[in-house]
Amino acid sequence: MSPRGILYLIPSALSLTGDCGLSAATLAIVHELDFFFVENLRSARRFLRRIGYQKDFNTVSMFPLNSDDEWNPSALQFPADRPAPKVGLLSEAGSPAVADPGAALVLWAHQQGWRVIPLPGPSAILLALMASGLNGQCFFFHGYLPVKREIRRRRIHELEKESRQRQCTQIIMETPYRNEALLNDLLSQLMPSTLLCIAADLTGDREFIATRPVCAWEHTTPSLKGRPALFLFHAGALRAG
Repeated sequence: MSPRGILYLIPSALSLTGDCGLSAATLAIVHELDFFFVENLRSARRFLRRIGYQKDFNTVSMFPLNSDDEWNPSALQFPADRPAPKVGLLSEAGSPAVADPGAALVLWAHQQGWRVIPLPGPSAILLALMASGLNGQCFFFHGYLPVKREIRRRRIHELEKESRQRQCTQIIMETPYRNEALLNDLLSQLMPSTLLCIAADLTGDREFIATRPVCAWEHTTPSLKGRPALFLFHAGALRAG
């Protein structure tokens, strides 16, 4: 049975510099599409031009999708000559629908009998975990922690306790302008022996990845202002060799 449509999940570059991280096969698919769901119209167009997309944007349909709450199936209206439309969900950075809007669209596509095809490309979460040296057999991605400092600090203690009990790696992220506030809380609230990895500007020209005990980060932390970053920590015992 042929699918009623195809939804391609399109990763985008993690950094404005460096390689985009997309294969030739992925690029070939993206270049054929002219219907997209995107977080930001301007940056989506800029990324498409960066990867060699040649179509006139006046003939391309782009639907803003800033949150899953905004998803409205009525936005998908295709010409009658397209019985099986092909649509792209384009992430702002990295892989779509992971710490990103789009899950509601993907679920809708499944419910409608569409074929959902994830295209290979960069994932900041997996790249950071791979490079951290922390436990990759048991890990949890928590996304963003609470904005309020006292609640955030309590959450850090909870995650550290869970890491110690379950021998798992905890992965969290923050918006670039709040990175340094989060890092300060991690350094002040985690135990000195807890291993903390900072992974910033992944795949970019200023890429920084380092894992150290919390006590060893004093006076050596990189400037993270305005830089995309992930933070990973593990409170249990790990062997380096």
